[in-house]
Amino acid sequence: MFKSFFRFFLIGGIVLIMSQGVFAQKKTVYVIPETAKIFYNGHEVGNGSYQIKFSRNEDFVVLKFEAAGYISRTVKLFKNNPKKTISYELFVDEAEMNSIGAGEGVDLANKFFTITVKKGMTEDEVWKRLMNIAVTNFENVEIRDKAAGWIKTAWINSTFLYQIVRTRLEIQLQFTGENELAYRVRISSEIADKDCGLSNQCFTKYDRILKKYEQVISELQTSLGSNF
Repeated sequence: MFKSFFRFFLIGGIVLIMSQGVFAQKKTVYVIPETAKIFYNGHEVGNGSYQIKFSRNEDFVVLKFEAAGYISRTVKLFKNNPKKTISYELFVDEAEMNSIGAGEGVDLANKFFTITVKKGMTEDEVWKRLMNIAVTNFENVEIRDKAAGWIKTAWINSTFLYQIVRTRLEIQLQFTGENELAYRVRISSEIADKDCGLSNQCFTKYDRILKKYEQVISELQTSLGSNF
């Protein structure tokens, strides 16, 4: 519902009467799923539904919706929206469903961890195994510097309905100062909204690793030996 008032304008001796609507100052927001948390201008205000009361000087409010297992969503709700009730739906977080993180006991995304090589293995043997793991799981290797003990693969994109996750592997020889061979390993993981595209600015660090790369960690452990 909205009230109406009239404005009068005098143009060339003719009076024009114009009607202007003032939209309702209250709107009710509904979110699916009903368990979703609603944040109103940064403050948590409820779950599933909430009534917005616009102040005289507010043209819009910022709402954020969060629910476990769903993609978070941030929207602007404008006061001049003619609807009294507005519904929003969150989409299932497929990237989360297909990945592991600290909650599953694997907090390794975007962090270097050290692999201490088993006794008796030569650098040549280790290098061959490392390269085999890199090529088997990531196909394209951007950097393969045996003298420096450095391997870095190209990004591999994994596309979901609303998201893109990209992953790559980096291995560096670590100088421990002891009579042992060790390498630093990092599995980098980044995520982007599918609508944004594949440019670097679309991606942000993702604190989870896709399940299909979990085997990379297992291979490094079993084939080389490790201390983590």
